[in-house]
Amino acid sequence: MELSENTPLSLPLFLLNDELEQRDVANPDLVLEVILDETLLAHLCQNPKADENISINIEQYQLKAELAQYENALNEAHQAQLLLNHGPVLSAVVSFENEQVFISPPMEMMPTFDLGEEEDN
Repeated sequence: MELSENTPLSLPLFLLNDELEQRDVANPDLVLEVILDETLLAHLCQNPKADENISINIEQYQLKAELAQYENALNEAHQAQLLLNHGPVLSAVVSFENEQVFISPPMEMMPTFDLGEEEDN
């Protein structure tokens, strides 16, 4: 996954329940979209130690219901966090006031750097 400043990061979210492992990653319940500003990007460039993780609260984000049954949930109070584990591996958690929790599958990130060296062809 490539991360760049001022670009959207979209993560699929699935209801945390007993059927989670059988779910198709291509058909999420919700989608979390957040714009990667300078501060958030700086947090995501960290690589925690193997036994640590970093929790990043997000205030500016959008949730979209991919299934009609979850559209009403979007009107309830909710909180979103990005979780960064060793790798670095990124995932998201969205918790609703009604105690429903949605999580994203862990995604490995490979830091990329633009060194300003473009090849002339």
